[in-house]
Amino acid sequence: MREVLLGIDCGTSDVKACVFDRAGNLLRRAARPTPMIPPRRGSAEVDAADIWRALADAIAGCLAADERIVSVGLTGTCPTVVLMDEAGQPLRPAILYLDTRAATELGPVAAAAGGTDVFFARTGNRLAVSSCVAATLRWVNRTEPETWQRTRVAGFLNTFIGARLTGGFATDPTHASYSGLYSLRGGRLAWDRGLCRDLGIDPAILPQLLEPATAVGRVTAAAAAETGLPEGIPVAIGAADTASAALAVGLAGPRSAFESVGTSGVITFCLDAPDFDPLFMNRRHIRPGLWLAHGATATLGGALQWARTKVWPDCADYAALEALAASSPPGARGLIFLPYLSGERSPIWDADACATWFGLRIDSTKADMVRALYEGGAFALRQILARAESRWGWRPQSLLSVGGGSRCRTWHQIKADILGVGYLPADFADVAALGAAILGGIAAGIYTGLDDPSQPRLSPPGEEVTPNAGTRTVYDAMFAIYEKLYPALGRLMAEIAAVKAAEVVPPERIAP
Repeated sequence: MREVLLGIDCGTSDVKACVFDRAGNLLRRAARPTPMIPPRRGSAEVDAADIWRALADAIAGCLAADERIVSVGLTGTCPTVVLMDEAGQPLRPAILYLDTRAATELGPVAAAAGGTDVFFARTGNRLAVSSCVAATLRWVNRTEPETWQRTRVAGFLNTFIGARLTGGFATDPTHASYSGLYSLRGGRLAWDRGLCRDLGIDPAILPQLLEPATAVGRVTAAAAAETGLPEGIPVAIGAADTASAALAVGLAGPRSAFESVGTSGVITFCLDAPDFDPLFMNRRHIRPGLWLAHGATATLGGALQWARTKVWPDCADYAALEALAASSPPGARGLIFLPYLSGERSPIWDADACATWFGLRIDSTKADMVRALYEGGAFALRQILARAESRWGWRPQSLLSVGGGSRCRTWHQIKADILGVGYLPADFADVAALGAAILGGIAAGIYTGLDDPSQPRLSPPGEEVTPNAGTRTVYDAMFAIYEKLYPALGRLMAEIAAVKAAEVVPPERIAP
């Protein structure tokens, strides 16, 4: 019976169970949707119990009679906060990184930490909702005191799934990096008790910190009955999705970078010293002695999903959306899209930022609007690349692109043209799951460690998408306007956010 590895990836909109052989070949995958709860007033949540049910079904759906799964590794969207009781049952919906309600806690957190600059110095990350889970915990404490009193473990998606599979509660440094309760520069495998004290978070409710390739436990009889997994196999606590992808693509030294596109869009840079930039999201690498700096947008791929499902549902699939974009010329005939559909992270860090099309005229077409949507995301990535170059004095000549958005040839050409770099699209969407499977294989002794030469790595893709020099003039001109739009509109975005926050929501629109 062939021995195989299972990588579990809990994304923003679905969960995936992926079976790999020892060489890293994907044998089977099963995905199940886990839609967000209808948002209101800055919320972005998903039912954690639904995640577990969907995952159990996905695991059962990718098992084969002639194979034996010998290990499990975990990865997922980060940060996603899950509050649990002592049995690992979720006490409320899981809070996604897109949720902006805890922004009200950032001022008090800054005061408690000694100021925003001090917070950055202590943690290695800027003070923002998506890089300070402590703010989210404080928000729950203030607005849902009964839930907070019942909370015994405040963890992440890997904490929750690990607990359901093994009964153990843990997380890892790649997740803890976004907690506001962990020091990146210290390098210790421990929560920062000084930060916990100052920010009012009892460290007793935080899960144990383990290295990503360490087993949180073994599959219990109950979990085996629900999923079909063999009882007793080890479950590696794993790592956050982009960190897991960094392992799978072999990002292992300075002056290396790659792009990953899912709901968010991220350019990840590898650092050999904790030389952090406050406009990036920074974390420990899975590999010791290295760090990852993420230029992370909020809804790069999410904008395409929004456009297809909410604005143009007549587009049957993403290929139809892509064909529309391709039918409009570079520059979308003078139309620019600001891609801030759920606030924005890098490079502007504004939870109140909102999306807009700028330059609409009576002759603007649907194709122009779609083209501008693709180009707006690429302009955001260009800002990230420029910031990285000014900070670290290095610019990649090409970018490997992985994730669910890595199969769109038109979009790759647009990004190559706007960024001025070659794009190497990997025809493989489950890179984070591969990284998780590798970590599970280490926990099971299939691989001897992170430097085991038999460990699989994502194969280099084939044809590179090269920049089209003929588009440079128009894109330089459009980018110059793009960069001026947020500074000009930022104050008005804050005002409209305040109006929206004051809305009275009819009872029939409030999700149960």
